Amino acid sequence: MELFTGLFTHSIDAKNRVSVPRKVLDVLKIHKADRQVVVNLGLDGCLWLYPPGAYASLGESINAAALGNRDVRSLARTFFSRAEACSVDGHGRMLLPESLKRVVGLEDKVVFAGVGDRVELWRPDTWERFEEASLATYEDQARDVFVAKGGQGPTGEPGDDDRAPR
Repeated sequence: MELFTGLFTHSIDAKNRVSVPRKVLDVLKIHKADRQVVVNLGLDGCLWLYPPGAYASLGESINAAALGNRDVRSLARTFFSRAEACSVDGHGRMLLPESLKRVVGLEDKVVFAGVGDRVELWRPDTWERFEEASLATYEDQARDVFVAKGGQGPTGEPGDDDRAPR
């Protein structure tokens, strides 16, 4: 599967349209989704952009969860009711839904952050704060994830948990 990567800042015009970065469009095309995407509330103050097929898979996992659980029902209500199918026009522009824009405080610019299976859409100042905090703990987080994923650290060596001198 082709992954979304990269970081891009684009302007939002007066009609709430934004140009989708070329690199994002190229990956969407591989997913056969270069003409329509799904935008929804994300976590940490951003929006999530998914190809429709990937969004449907995520939705299936929510639907498969126990309906007797109040948190599952609450998540499902918000996750599905806030989702918006957004068309991408022939110029690579997408109309950002006003309701979602308002929730995360998007105004005249948006940061597109490719994060694997999705693209996150951030208000620039919120992204800067998040990135600053994230970069401060990146090595520890990466080490924990790599070791948890099979006993190998970032170098590929079993038990690689040595910390670089600071």
